[in-house]
Amino acid sequence: MAWLNNILLHVMRFPLVFLILLHAVQAGRAPDEAPKLPEGFCPKATGTATATTGECMCNWEHKDACVGTGCQYQMGLSWYHYSCKDCRCVSEP
Repeated sequence: MAWLNNILLHVMRFPLVFLILLHAVQAGRAPDEAPKLPEGFCPKATGTATATTGECMCNWEHKDACVGTGCQYQMGLSWYHYSCKDCRCVSEP
């Protein structure tokens, strides 16, 4: 009878582990709906607006491609969030 209890214990753990992993994966997803972006956000000449996260990815892949207080530079890309009022992408010299 101990073997049956052991099997039931493993079978009962699987759904719990599955649900925990599912929620962890879902936490990293972008939102389903795009935020309302301000007028003139991310001009196409210098950047590309993301579809759902409200970020402007600068066309020039350099740390100096974005100027402003909220600029980010990671993994070779410069970008800023729409909430940064003084951020903008600059053209490649």
